[in-house]
This record gives sequence, structure tokens and C-alpha cells, in this order.
Amino acid sequence: MQTTIETDWQAPWTDVWYERFRRRVPHRARLGRVVHENTDAGRVFQWDERFLQALWNEQRFCGALWTTDGQRLEVISPGTWNVEAGPDFRNAMLLLDGAMCTGDVEVHRSAQDWFRHGHDRDPSYGNVVLHAVWAPPSEAGRARALPPCFVLRSHLDRPWEDLLEEVRAEVYPYARRVGPGECAVRWAGTENDGVVRFFRAAGLARFSDKVRRLHREGIRRGFEQALYENLFEALGYKSNRAPFRELARATPLSDLEKLPSGPHFEACLFGSAGLLPDPTAVRVHGELAGRARRLWDLWWALGRQPLRLGWRRAGVRPLNSPERRLAAGVQLLQRWECRPARRLLEVFETADGSMDLLRRLRSELDVAGDWSAFANFARRLRKPARLLGPSRTHDILANAMLPFGAVLGRQQGRPELEHRARAAWLLLPALQENRLLVQAAHRLLSPPSRVRELVHRAAEQQGLLQVYQDFCLRLHNDCSNCPLQSGSSFEDSLSGVTVSDVEI
Repeated sequence: MQTTIETDWQAPWTDVWYERFRRRVPHRARLGRVVHENTDAGRVFQWDERFLQALWNEQRFCGALWTTDGQRLEVISPGTWNVEAGPDFRNAMLLLDGAMCTGDVEVHRSAQDWFRHGHDRDPSYGNVVLHAVWAPPSEAGRARALPPCFVLRSHLDRPWEDLLEEVRAEVYPYARRVGPGECAVRWAGTENDGVVRFFRAAGLARFSDKVRRLHREGIRRGFEQALYENLFEALGYKSNRAPFRELARATPLSDLEKLPSGPHFEACLFGSAGLLPDPTAVRVHGELAGRARRLWDLWWALGRQPLRLGWRRAGVRPLNSPERRLAAGVQLLQRWECRPARRLLEVFETADGSMDLLRRLRSELDVAGDWSAFANFARRLRKPARLLGPSRTHDILANAMLPFGAVLGRQQGRPELEHRARAAWLLLPALQENRLLVQAAHRLLSPPSRVRELVHRAAEQQGLLQVYQDFCLRLHNDCSNCPLQSGSSFEDSLSGVTVSDVEI
């Protein structure tokens, strides 16, 4: 018999079942921040510094970065998160007005914390080359000796309200050693079927969380534009998520659909991205020289200015270059006539079941063209390759297309479309592994290699991450206060649960 999974979205072992346990996490641990009302300042959020450290570590910034004294900042490496005494990040590599600086970075809520915490008198902070803060220094503070100061909130890649949900400081593992928790011991003797079902329920909770966020975003920005921005963000993957999202926000669909032709469309996006070379000033591969000249002429005729997006290329494989990913995005938008949500809805409505839906969506994301042979305008690949490989396609389906299909079903009051999106999401193969997933396996499974028996699909993989984040990290690995360890209700539910006989 084929591998089986649960696809009944109303079954007790779905996100609704999982919520019973997640809601028992103490409120303070779940929130991780204090919200208060201030009649003078309005709604204000206060965080501990870990949230700001997470912003710096993830580099959730876009556009040109500047220090408060007017120096242009480029971050080559944010440094290594320091879990001992001393500055927050060690061995950062920065360019300040083009000059390389290697040293430490300290993160604070206020620039004045540098003095309040006594760092100006502490020799261990003598190698700090940048002070990253939320609140800029006052005029009086500027007169005192401070390292170059970078104001985080002035350069965020999206509104801080969204980042509060996305960059949850409490899930960061950097300051914690990962050892096996009590769940690892208790689950060691539990049948695989029961643990797998639990991970799928947690994975569906993660999926539902994303659907709710995207639905709110669609209401705020329009559903076509919201899908466009999330699709481009997914094209950027880890290194270039922020530049791709900023590009989509700065060149909205309402502007693109007014352009007269496909070449104008391509010129607008490549030129706005700052990825269109001037063929009179830089070297362009011979096979792309004519195309680059035509696009350059069209770009200047549009009268737009290139954005300062800070594309990252260090550690990015040629197959994943910003040019190739943008070429894929251009083709997709042209194919969908700048109406990605409308096309997505058509695919959902005409698909014959969840497997057919996945096949159709993979086909929608299959793009080739001239760029298959190039990494950028100057470099030809040794061997042509698809612009979007299977792993990137599945990541886009998991994080953009399928959740947004559920959003459209919710918006139109059609639960069958939301059900179809969830069922198809359960069928996705596992996505690329990351460090957080490895740590989750070490914390929750004994031996950690058991992950190979339990995690075969994205739903189980995402569920393992969600359990680790919701319980282990939010409770600082305090098993004594974990809802999963209190009473016998969870243990009784987990034991004897078998995978349903719904065939993939």
C-alpha cells in the first residue's frame, strides 16, 4: 500500500487539536513583549534586546543603509551572535563609506544605553565598530563619543508590526545549548504513527498561522499585490528575500500592467532592481549584448530611477543569482498577465483533486527561456539549468502559492478551496534542511537520527519546527512547565493513534 497521510481537515488531529496544547504555554512566554497604551505616543511596543538582536542577525533591512553621522553602511557579515559576556556580535565585517571595518557590533534599544550600561568605560567593548539601536541618539547624545550609530527602525524591510510576528526573538536558539528534552525520552517508546500525526497537526497549525497573516496582508494591500510580494520574497530565498520584496512593493502591479510590451516589462523590473548593466560601461556577454542594449534604451525611456536594494551575492550559487530569480519572476508575471491571484484561483477551481492541483501548480512555476544558460549578464553557465529547480518550486508552493490559495478560499467564503490547499500542502515533499530543524530533532527525538523515520514531507518537517518553537524555545527549554508534560491528556491522545488509510 502507498504511504498514507491524514487529509481530513476537520479531523481531531489537525491544527484545532494542536491549539489545545499551544494555548497552555504561559502568556508571557508566548508574547515575548509588552504592549501598552500611551496617550501621548499612541500604541507602543516594548521589546527586550533579543528581538532587536534577531533583526540584526537576520538583516531585515532594505535600501541604502546609513549611519546617523552620514556614512554609507554595507554589511558583508553581521558577525557571530555572542552568547558570553561582551558585545552582542563578534567579528562583523562592514563597509563604512567603502572602507572595510572588522570588529564587534552592540545592539541596544536606545543609543544612550551605551553609557547607561557603562560600555564607554569597559575595555571589552573597545573593538565595537557599530552601535545598532532602535531609538536614535538625541542631539545631546550625538555630542558624546559613540561608535558609528545605525538606527534599525529607519531601514526595516517591512512594517515593524509584521516583523513582530515574523521575527520572534524567543524562537532563536543561538543563546541556548540544545540537549534532549523530556519529550525525546517519553516519545522514544511511542509508535511512529502517533508522533507523525502530532507533527502533522503542528504543521497544519503553522500553515493556518501563515494563512491568517497573508489574509490580513491581502486586505491591507490588495490580494493581487500581496501575492506578488510574497511570491517575489520566496524567489529571494534566504539571501535576497528583503530586496525582492522591496522591489515588488516599489514596482507595484498597477504600474507594470500599464507597460506596452514584454520588453518594457522586463526593462522596468531589471532596471528598478539595479540589475540592468549599462552595456557601454561594463562587460556584457556577447550573446546578451543586443538584449542588454535594447532593455537599457527602454529603461531610460521609462524615466524611472534604480532602487538601492543591497543584493547579496556572497555565498549565493550562480544558479540562484538575483538575475536568474528575477528573470523567473518576470516570466511568471507576464504569463499571468499581472494577475497572479486570478490565475491561482483558476488553477484551484479547475484542479481534479489535491495531486492534480500540485501538478498544475508545478507546471505554472516551470520557467525556462534565454536565462537558463546564464548566471547574469556577464557570465554563462557551464550547463543550462531551469530557472526554478524542484526545491525552490516546492518552497514557493509551501510558503506562497498554497497558503494564498487558502486565503482566496477564505476571502470568497469557499471552504472547499481552503480544504484543497491544506490537502495539497500535506502532500508536499520535505523542503531543504536548515540548522533550526537539526536542533529541533536533537531536542525532541531520541536518537536524533529518528527524524529520518518521522519526517518525509513538508508538513511533518514544518510541524517539528513548530513544536520546537512553540514549546521548547518559548519556555527556554523548561520541561517542568511545558503543557506537553502536564497531566496525561496528551500522552493518552498520542498513544494508540494510527495514520489514517487515506492514500496519497
